[in-house]
Amino acid sequence: MRGISSDELVPQLLRLLPEVEPHFEKAAERHGLRMSEVTHWEQVNTHPGTLLSEVLAHPLFQPLMESPEMDANAEDFLSRCFAFVEGLEEDPEGRLVDTAYFTFLEFLMESAETLDRAFRFAWPKTRAEILSMLRAWNVPVDPAWENPAWENPAAENPAAENPAAGIERQG
Repeated sequence: MRGISSDELVPQLLRLLPEVEPHFEKAAERHGLRMSEVTHWEQVNTHPGTLLSEVLAHPLFQPLMESPEMDANAEDFLSRCFAFVEGLEEDPEGRLVDTAYFTFLEFLMESAETLDRAFRFAWPKTRAEILSMLRAWNVPVDPAWENPAWENPAAENPAAENPAAGIERQG
Protein backbone atom coordinates (compact mmCIF):
# COMPACT_ATOMS: atom_id res chain seq x y z
CA MET A 1 0.00 0.00 0.00
CA ARG A 2 1.35 3.38 -0.88
CA GLY A 3 0.57 6.44 1.17
CA ILE A 4 -2.68 8.31 0.64
CA SER A 5 -2.38 12.09 0.40
CA SER A 6 -5.09 14.56 1.33
CA ASP A 7 -5.84 15.15 -2.36
CA GLU A 8 -6.25 11.39 -2.98
CA LEU A 9 -8.42 10.69 0.08
CA VAL A 10 -11.82 10.65 -1.62
CA PRO A 11 -10.86 8.68 -4.75
CA GLN A 12 -8.85 6.13 -2.74
CA LEU A 13 -11.64 5.73 -0.17
CA LEU A 14 -14.22 5.04 -2.88
CA ARG A 15 -11.87 2.73 -4.80
CA LEU A 16 -10.75 0.63 -1.82
CA LEU A 17 -14.02 0.65 0.13
CA PRO A 18 -17.02 1.02 -2.21
CA GLU A 19 -19.26 -0.04 0.72
CA VAL A 20 -19.08 3.58 1.93
CA GLU A 21 -21.02 4.86 -1.10
CA PRO A 22 -24.49 5.06 0.54
CA HIS A 23 -23.04 6.99 3.50
CA PHE A 24 -20.92 9.17 1.22
CA GLU A 25 -23.98 9.95 -0.90
CA LYS A 26 -25.81 11.25 2.21
CA ALA A 27 -22.83 13.44 3.14
CA ALA A 28 -22.72 14.86 -0.38
CA GLU A 29 -26.48 15.52 -0.44
CA ARG A 30 -26.28 17.58 2.75
CA HIS A 31 -24.00 19.95 0.83
CA GLY A 32 -26.18 20.05 -2.27
CA LEU A 33 -23.88 17.75 -4.24
CA ARG A 34 -24.07 14.37 -5.88
CA MET A 35 -21.45 11.88 -4.79
CA SER A 36 -19.90 11.94 -8.27
CA GLU A 37 -19.28 15.70 -7.88
CA VAL A 38 -17.22 15.28 -4.71
CA THR A 39 -13.54 15.08 -5.55
CA HIS A 40 -12.04 16.35 -2.28
CA TRP A 41 -13.08 15.97 1.36
CA GLU A 42 -13.23 19.76 1.86
CA GLN A 43 -16.34 19.87 -0.33
CA VAL A 44 -18.40 17.99 2.29
CA ASN A 45 -16.64 18.55 5.61
CA THR A 46 -14.17 20.73 7.45
CA HIS A 47 -11.80 17.89 8.36
CA PRO A 48 -10.98 14.52 6.76
CA GLY A 49 -11.56 12.78 10.10
CA THR A 50 -15.12 14.12 10.20
CA LEU A 51 -15.83 12.72 6.75
CA LEU A 52 -14.21 9.35 7.51
CA SER A 53 -16.07 9.10 10.82
CA GLU A 54 -19.36 9.77 9.07
CA VAL A 55 -18.98 7.49 6.05
CA LEU A 56 -16.70 4.71 7.31
CA ALA A 57 -15.70 4.58 10.98
CA HIS A 58 -19.09 4.91 12.70
CA PRO A 59 -21.43 3.14 10.28
CA LEU A 60 -19.15 0.32 9.09
CA PHE A 61 -15.72 -0.08 10.69
CA GLN A 62 -16.57 0.17 14.38
CA PRO A 63 -19.63 -2.12 14.28
CA LEU A 64 -17.61 -4.83 12.51
CA MET A 65 -14.70 -4.44 14.91
CA GLU A 66 -17.11 -5.01 17.81
CA SER A 67 -19.18 -7.75 16.17
CA PRO A 68 -19.06 -11.13 17.91
CA GLU A 69 -19.31 -12.92 14.55
CA MET A 70 -17.08 -12.56 11.50
CA ASP A 71 -17.80 -14.03 8.09
CA ALA A 72 -15.57 -13.97 5.00
CA ASN A 73 -17.15 -10.73 3.73
CA ALA A 74 -16.53 -8.97 7.04
CA GLU A 75 -12.92 -10.17 7.09
CA ASP A 76 -12.39 -8.96 3.53
CA PHE A 77 -13.88 -5.58 4.38
CA LEU A 78 -11.76 -5.17 7.53
CA SER A 79 -8.70 -6.23 5.57
CA ARG A 80 -9.35 -3.43 3.09
CA CYS A 81 -10.13 -0.98 5.92
CA PHE A 82 -6.77 -1.65 7.52
CA ALA A 83 -5.05 -1.31 4.13
CA PHE A 84 -6.74 2.10 3.87
CA VAL A 85 -5.69 3.06 7.41
CA GLU A 86 -2.12 2.05 6.56
CA GLY A 87 -2.33 4.37 3.56
CA LEU A 88 -3.37 7.21 5.90
CA GLU A 89 -0.44 6.35 8.18
CA GLU A 90 1.89 6.59 5.18
CA ASP A 91 0.55 9.93 3.89
CA PRO A 92 3.56 11.44 2.10
CA GLU A 93 2.67 14.89 3.46
CA GLY A 94 1.92 13.61 6.98
CA ARG A 95 -1.44 15.40 7.12
CA LEU A 96 -3.58 12.27 7.52
CA VAL A 97 -1.56 10.47 10.22
CA ASP A 98 -3.53 12.14 13.03
CA THR A 99 -6.74 11.38 11.15
CA ALA A 100 -5.87 7.67 11.20
CA TYR A 101 -5.07 7.84 14.90
CA PHE A 102 -8.15 9.72 16.10
CA THR A 103 -10.66 8.25 13.64
CA PHE A 104 -9.66 4.59 13.72
CA LEU A 105 -6.91 3.63 16.16
CA GLU A 106 -8.01 5.35 19.35
CA PHE A 107 -11.34 3.49 19.13
CA LEU A 108 -9.46 0.17 19.35
CA MET A 109 -8.79 0.81 23.05
CA GLU A 110 -12.43 -0.05 23.80
CA SER A 111 -11.68 -3.69 24.57
CA ALA A 112 -9.10 -6.46 24.40
CA GLU A 113 -11.31 -8.21 21.85
CA THR A 114 -11.22 -5.16 19.58
CA LEU A 115 -7.45 -4.98 19.94
CA ASP A 116 -7.10 -8.70 19.19
CA ARG A 117 -9.16 -8.25 16.03
CA ALA A 118 -7.20 -5.16 15.02
CA PHE A 119 -3.90 -6.97 15.29
CA ARG A 120 -5.24 -9.67 12.96
CA PHE A 121 -5.54 -7.08 10.19
CA ALA A 122 -3.12 -4.24 11.03
CA TRP A 123 -0.28 -3.53 8.64
CA PRO A 124 3.25 -2.71 9.93
CA LYS A 125 2.98 1.06 10.33
CA THR A 126 -0.50 0.82 11.85
CA ARG A 127 0.62 -2.01 14.14
CA ALA A 128 3.55 0.10 15.35
CA GLU A 129 1.25 3.06 15.99
CA ILE A 130 -1.18 0.92 18.01
CA LEU A 131 1.65 -0.59 20.06
CA SER A 132 3.06 2.88 20.72
CA MET A 133 -0.37 4.10 21.82
CA LEU A 134 -0.81 1.14 24.18
CA ARG A 135 2.57 1.70 25.78
CA ALA A 136 1.96 5.44 26.15
CA TRP A 137 -1.32 4.67 27.91
CA ASN A 138 0.32 1.96 30.08
CA VAL A 139 -1.88 -0.77 28.65
CA PRO A 140 -0.35 -4.27 28.84
CA VAL A 141 0.74 -5.51 25.42
CA ASP A 142 0.06 -9.12 24.49
CA PRO A 143 3.30 -10.55 23.02
CA ALA A 144 1.30 -12.03 20.13
CA TRP A 145 0.44 -8.49 19.02
CA GLU A 146 4.10 -7.67 18.51
CA ASN A 147 5.05 -10.68 16.41
CA PRO A 148 2.20 -11.65 14.10
CA ALA A 149 2.44 -15.06 12.48
CA TRP A 150 1.89 -13.60 8.99
CA GLU A 151 5.06 -11.49 9.30
CA ASN A 152 7.09 -14.55 10.26
CA PRO A 153 9.07 -15.73 7.20
CA ALA A 154 8.65 -19.31 8.41
CA ALA A 155 4.85 -19.06 8.25
CA GLU A 156 3.53 -21.46 5.63
CA ASN A 157 0.66 -19.35 4.30
CA PRO A 158 0.76 -15.65 5.17
CA ALA A 159 -2.51 -14.91 3.37
CA ALA A 160 -4.34 -17.34 5.65
CA GLU A 161 -3.23 -15.40 8.73
CA ASN A 162 -3.68 -11.95 7.19
CA PRO A 163 -6.19 -11.44 4.39
CA ALA A 164 -4.47 -8.14 3.57
CA ALA A 165 -1.29 -10.01 2.63
CA GLY A 166 -2.48 -10.18 -0.96
CA ILE A 167 -2.83 -6.41 -1.19
CA GLU A 168 0.26 -4.69 -2.56
CA ARG A 169 2.70 -3.59 0.11
CA GLN A 170 5.40 -1.01 -0.46
CA GLY A 171 8.26 0.12 1.69
